[in-house]
Amino acid sequence: MKNLIVSIEKLPQPVMQALNSMYPYGYDHKVFEFEHPAKNEVYTAIRFSIGDMNYVIKLEKREKNIDRWFDTD
Repeated sequence: MKNLIVSIEKLPQPVMQALNSMYPYGYDHKVFEFEHPAKNEVYTAIRFSIGDMNYVIKLEKREKNIDRWFDTD
């Protein structure tokens, strides 16, 4: 099996159609977050397998909030 991380905007059309047919009412219950430490970014994503390919589909990204780790007093 091959593994691929791809953003939803760059997802091939057949894979997008398969994703929509598998989750016709949405996939909010399957969403998870992962962090890219070198870029200080957090991604919201979903895992999806089709054929011999495993996808991690990035849905959204945001800056990692590191302010909570510092004491402001």
